[in-house]
Amino acid sequence: MIIRLLQVSAIACCVFGPASLLPAGESAGTVLPLKRIFFKPYISGTRPTDQRISPDGRRVLFRWDSSSQNRYRSWLVGSDGSGMRMLSDTLLGEVEWSPDGKTVACTRKGDVFLTDTSFRSYRRVTRTDASENSLRWSPDGKYVIFSSDGRIIMVNIAEPGFTEIARPGGKDVSLNFLDITPDDKKVIFTESNREGLQEFIVPRYTGKDVSTNSFKGGIGRTKLGIAPSDTGATVWIKLPGDDRFYLGDVSLSPDGTKLCIERYSSDRKKREMYVADTDSGKAKLVFDETDRAWVEGGLSTTRWAPDGARIVTTSERDGWNQLYMMAPDGKSLRQLTSGAWEIHWFEFDPSGGEIYFLANKDDHHQWRLFSLDLASRKIKPLSRLEGTYDSPAMSKDGSLIVARYSDFAKPAELVSVPTRNAGAAAGAATDGSGLHDGKTAELQLTHSIPGEFKSVDWVIPEIVSFRSRDGKQVPAMIYKPHDFAPARKYPVVVFVHGAGYLQNVFRGWSYYYREYMFHHRLTQLGYVIFEVEYRGSAGYGHDYRTDVYLHLGGKDLDDELDGLEYLRSLGYIDSTRVGMYGGSYGGFLTLMGLFLSDKYECGAALRAVTNWENYYRHNSWYTEARLGKPEDQPEAYRISSPLTFADRLKKPLLILHGMADDNVFFQDAAQLIAKLQKSGKTFETMVYPEESHTFNEPESWYDEYSRIEEFFHRHLQGSGN
Repeated sequence: MIIRLLQVSAIACCVFGPASLLPAGESAGTVLPLKRIFFKPYISGTRPTDQRISPDGRRVLFRWDSSSQNRYRSWLVGSDGSGMRMLSDTLLGEVEWSPDGKTVACTRKGDVFLTDTSFRSYRRVTRTDASENSLRWSPDGKYVIFSSDGRIIMVNIAEPGFTEIARPGGKDVSLNFLDITPDDKKVIFTESNREGLQEFIVPRYTGKDVSTNSFKGGIGRTKLGIAPSDTGATVWIKLPGDDRFYLGDVSLSPDGTKLCIERYSSDRKKREMYVADTDSGKAKLVFDETDRAWVEGGLSTTRWAPDGARIVTTSERDGWNQLYMMAPDGKSLRQLTSGAWEIHWFEFDPSGGEIYFLANKDDHHQWRLFSLDLASRKIKPLSRLEGTYDSPAMSKDGSLIVARYSDFAKPAELVSVPTRNAGAAAGAATDGSGLHDGKTAELQLTHSIPGEFKSVDWVIPEIVSFRSRDGKQVPAMIYKPHDFAPARKYPVVVFVHGAGYLQNVFRGWSYYYREYMFHHRLTQLGYVIFEVEYRGSAGYGHDYRTDVYLHLGGKDLDDELDGLEYLRSLGYIDSTRVGMYGGSYGGFLTLMGLFLSDKYECGAALRAVTNWENYYRHNSWYTEARLGKPEDQPEAYRISSPLTFADRLKKPLLILHGMADDNVFFQDAAQLIAKLQKSGKTFETMVYPEESHTFNEPESWYDEYSRIEEFFHRHLQGSGN
């Protein structure tokens, strides 16, 4: 047994020499320095986010770091793209427009303040040791509601003092403010009780003494309350059955008399929707569905129509996440949209005659905005650029949607998409910035991409698909060097994305943007990069995502292996020089690939799950849905856990893990290392004492990817390249 703790920086410099010192962007042949991917100022800049549209639709508040140093500030821009300015040199926390758009409530250093739209002076509302959050205006603009020290507080902005609406009933009880009725008389909130749940400890070793952070995992007890804003007792909503469930959307009817509540069973096989009376708290079941595998909560959205006479929700009951409409009593259920594509967001136009939605209609790898006319059932495109839109927010009058737009090699920018005259806008010509004529045009609001990033001739991956052994079409991406020559035999690096419910083969700026830039660098160093959208990924319908049920590392690993066969058939890869890497679920699949096949010459597993029983204990939301309970499905856990097969390791393995990881505990890495040691296996490892699941420090990112790069170079850059 040998464990190697590599001192990579010196080795990498020796291997790649001056390439790592060259400045980015001087020419297409210049190798992107690894440090420029991870160190500040970030080469790709930072992304504008958290947009808030003023009630009149003319201004947009958002967060952005213009320094590319992770120093986010609040900014304001006109919805026509004019007048962008930073509001304050200190970060405003939460920011909420008043209903009339004349006042803004915000948090600064934990306290609540009010300001006008000039943002030049601030009036303090609170001065507490607690950190206020969950800001919301009452519909008439007279009150601000927020959470403070676990309590729900209501403040009349014209008078001193405050009203305590609700307070937690114990140290393991937390409250979450949801909404307030239009007459300001009732406040809706949830109470979550985690008493009796198991406590999990995450040690930290770098201080003078060993310290710990702790949290409780598992399913707590949940109930919904309706509290009067003046005096009187809280009315608790009366839901039947167990109070240990997962809460989905909670939506208040326009007149405030009814509440639509979505909940999921603890095993996530059942989804129910209730409509409750906000006076009595009595609730009636109006919609339910079950799934042999699990209902994906991240797909579900529910909205009341503006007239309060209809409820629209999403469901996969026909195999794809589509829109359905019903009466508030659950009757007259009918499907509004259909097709082999998914909807991931929607909102009603205030008129009630149209619904705007975000979907991968027409192309599974592009997410765009559409409108549905409820009378004719006709669907029209709203957005007009190829690529992906995400995080949409609609103006109060429904005239525009502000979303983020991105594509390959185009980091996300805020754009304003008009909802009126959509056909004209969708057909209009555009220049390279996405800006074009006038009032019906889609407008780019921010310009956040640094010149250094634009100067690089970034690799554009090719989206392909192949047929799996069970007949499914599986999407994938191939990154090729700029000087690609089909007659050569290239070494291959396979990247495996993580999984909550995620898609990574799409035309957009990915969550894995660092990896995208790393893959660009690897193509410059002579590799082909391959990425498979394995079974369980988002965007391809119910059956595709649930094909991993009761066997993680089954059909998803088959997809990876079948993808390699497809890649080999193209004739330009050296199938004896294939490496694999990924983080979290991607690290898990890397381990399964090394332990259960001989197709990979080496693999790097980052923050990998090695034993699903570990993960189940503190994250049953994810694990029970896919594998059931360990006591009920012991075989599913056995065949899905890399620890079971670790003694089969024959190829080089690099293990990388943060010791302060509070998602996939360092316990998983420690158990794997122990098993490999006892099995007499040779492997390499490096740990990061101060890092959690997603690293914070540039030095840690750089160290980790330096090791991965050197590892691949050592094992894959042999003869034939």
